[in-house]
Amino acid sequence: MGTYTAGDIIEFKIHDSTFYGEVLGMDDKGKVEVSRLQQTNKQEGRIWQFVDDNKWSAIDDTYITKHVQVADHADRDTLVKAWNTVGFIPGGDGITFCRTSDEDRVTLPLYEGAEALSDDEDDEDTASSNPKMHGYASDGFVVPDDEGSEFEFADPDELDEEAAQFVRETHEAVHEYDNWKPTDKKGQAIKAFIDKMDQKAAIDTDNQRLSKGKPALSTSKPPLKKRKRK
Repeated sequence: MGTYTAGDIIEFKIHDSTFYGEVLGMDDKGKVEVSRLQQTNKQEGRIWQFVDDNKWSAIDDTYITKHVQVADHADRDTLVKAWNTVGFIPGGDGITFCRTSDEDRVTLPLYEGAEALSDDEDDEDTASSNPKMHGYASDGFVVPDDEGSEFEFADPDELDEEAAQFVRETHEAVHEYDNWKPTDKKGQAIKAFIDKMDQKAAIDTDNQRLSKGKPALSTSKPPLKKRKRK
């Protein structure tokens, strides 16, 4: 049995039919859980999309004919190359695809930020050598981790009524997130990703605060206080 992890891409064949999909995980019987692509009638049938969340499949790995491992948090270029291996091009929404042979005959959703890119901008932007810039260019727009302002929760008492209402609703939504228990595999994968990012952000914030002699702060537990009456 091979090792399959969430995010890997596979090609599998069942009863002489070939399928393609993204691995969601492994079930307790050792089967590979996969969200497969299905052809739609969009753009003359050239658009493919993932099946509905509740239609994921659990297959025996003996059906798998091609396995492309994808590292956790892989960048856009890596994902594109991985999907190209099984003959597809991913759109920027993470849901829509087309076959590589149809690339010039379809319109796929752009990935975030693609609209702003140009050949000139690609040539001009050079990644900073500072590891705390995480690959961003030193253009003054992004600052290193140790130079950014210290994290703090927005205080609705210091805002106008409209902004205060937005902050309160956002803080309440953050607390309600803890009660979200998705039952579908995609939802579970999304929650796991968010939890992992929250843990990383919490560690970074705590390290910054502790270096200044300040106590730890739970970034996932914003205060729930009402706006003061004047």
